[in-house]
Amino acid sequence: MTGDPPQDQKAGADLSADDKDPPGESAYACDTGPTTLGVDVSYYEGTIDWAKAHANGVEFAFVRVSDGLTFHDPKFVTNWNGAKAAGVIRGAYQFFRPTDDPTAQADVVIAALGGKYTTGDLPPVIDVEVTGGLGPTALQKKIRTWVDRVQTKLGVAPIIYTGTYFWRDQVGGPLSFANNPMWLARYTSCPAVTAPWTTWTFWQYTDSGHVPGIPGAIDMNRFAGTVDQLLAFAGGAVSTGTTTCMSETLNHDVPEGTCVQSDSDAQWYQCEGGSWVERAGSSGCGSAYAYCQSATLGKAVPPRTCVQSASDDHWYQCDGHGWVAPVDANSFTGPAGLCAKTYPR
Repeated sequence: MTGDPPQDQKAGADLSADDKDPPGESAYACDTGPTTLGVDVSYYEGTIDWAKAHANGVEFAFVRVSDGLTFHDPKFVTNWNGAKAAGVIRGAYQFFRPTDDPTAQADVVIAALGGKYTTGDLPPVIDVEVTGGLGPTALQKKIRTWVDRVQTKLGVAPIIYTGTYFWRDQVGGPLSFANNPMWLARYTSCPAVTAPWTTWTFWQYTDSGHVPGIPGAIDMNRFAGTVDQLLAFAGGAVSTGTTTCMSETLNHDVPEGTCVQSDSDAQWYQCEGGSWVERAGSSGCGSAYAYCQSATLGKAVPPRTCVQSASDDHWYQCDGHGWVAPVDANSFTGPAGLCAKTYPR
């Protein structure tokens, strides 16, 4: 795709060699019960009509947060919010780059989820399909760092996305990840699995599916169970909520009565009955998140914006109340979460 950064991969892009079974492989896990249909998406899919996709059988979606630390998916927030609004059970995934700091990569995911795991969402996913030139022992340590960081911060065991033989041969088939659900990439009619797993929880079975509402070819997935079982796996029913509103500007839910000066048009909106209502200002709001005035830029900028100050070269983030620090300039995350926009000197 013209204009893509040199390092930008979606799930399965590097697992094509994992499709063919080597001689003697016999650990197959065919469908033995009901399955539930889903997709995984990134900005490559363009604009998605989530309501239409849901009406045509899509019950869950994994949405890409980033490719390592190098590229933050510009459609993450739109797809994340759009899936939930349409009643699609959602989960976030990150294409893992072993050569990037695994803790910083984990923190990108944690920040994108607002620093908490929300009941009704799928656990976050580490997409393991490249080695970065590392051997199995070093690669296992990197994965372990990411998994432990996310689980400690969010309180939920992450899902591991990988290929059967990639995990066995390149990662070394470590048994210590047995408690992490497996999302298997295998474009065959009856996928093989490898230790420590005996079956798959999710299976990406093709990268060339088609669903009304999603442009072009799409990765298709199955969950090993019914929709009710998928909801149980996600920790409960999908919560659309009547006393909170999802703010794209803040990238998290806010309580009834909260006012936010929107990133999209700089207008004020208040959360009322689970919906946003336009207001003339922040008067009468329970709490308010406003633009911050930047002396460096000479203008006001929306919450979550990060600016490298002209006065001391340090990075600061607008949290909707003022300028706060520190900001991690590698992952571009600050006290208010993932930087929505960045302005380096």
